[in-house]
Amino acid sequence: MNVRVFGISDNSTLIPLAETTLSASWVQDDVHRWVDIEAATPRELEELLTPFHLRPEVLAACLTPERSERMMSQKKALYMEVPTHLGWDQSEKPYVSFLCLKSTVITIHRDRLHTIEDVIRDLDGDVPLHANNSSALLYYLLVEIGKQTVNAALRVREEAEQLDQACHENPEALDPQKISILRRKISHYAAVHDDHAYCAGVLQTVESEAFSFSEQSRFFGDTLQLSGLSGQIIAGTADRVNSLQRDYDAVVQSNVESRLQFLTILSAVFLPLTLISGLYGMNFNDLPGMGIKSGYLIVIGIMLGTAGITAGYFYLRGWFD
Repeated sequence: MNVRVFGISDNSTLIPLAETTLSASWVQDDVHRWVDIEAATPRELEELLTPFHLRPEVLAACLTPERSERMMSQKKALYMEVPTHLGWDQSEKPYVSFLCLKSTVITIHRDRLHTIEDVIRDLDGDVPLHANNSSALLYYLLVEIGKQTVNAALRVREEAEQLDQACHENPEALDPQKISILRRKISHYAAVHDDHAYCAGVLQTVESEAFSFSEQSRFFGDTLQLSGLSGQIIAGTADRVNSLQRDYDAVVQSNVESRLQFLTILSAVFLPLTLISGLYGMNFNDLPGMGIKSGYLIVIGIMLGTAGITAGYFYLRGWFD
């Protein structure tokens, strides 16, 4: 388990604090804090959160390893689960749990997240928050997680554009496995974006001791606009990937039609030969050519000539193109 505690300075930047044990007094003083908890077991989490005397349903949501509650708003606590762009190929998708108290934001995650590390690095004096309070920190964290999802979607778009260019140069070079991976990625990013949009929308209805939207309406209102733009980017990327899938399906269909056309021509060429061989397979003694010494060779010649004429006819009509 890794526990890091930061304070928010008057300059709206993060200040590392030495505390590693959470205190009930934190919800009463005026110091705004951020507590990041990484890779904690349910038992360790319960011991850490005990001083805050959380309601049973909120505590249960914090301790559950799987996602259970997307959003839970109460008078003294706000809890929500925000998925990340990571884990598109995992059955259990990673997410960050946010527990917002009066002046403290607690983030809980099972794995090390680059987004959290980036926020810590940026807020360490280089990029200040828009205000020195926990609500501004929550806004910044949500925006950064959303931006990472959009960046991941843009990388998928770049891969799709490269595949599309390769398809125009050589349609046979399309790899269905790569297209399948892109579709799984963008599907995951779209689901993550929907959850982010839901959280941004619900936050605008929350008024409690843990979070007051009216104080942050300007900034959290911007998250919906950013969410709408992100949705357009992800939808456009999904269309590009689906277009690749249609191109691949068209190539496969064209190959199937070419093979069927060849088999059809082959059947048409051999159809007269089948008719002739069927006639001469009858048990009669008065068939044409039966009394001629070279009758067998004549019939074979007729069959080959018929096949050649039929094949030539189809060739001149462009059936072999």
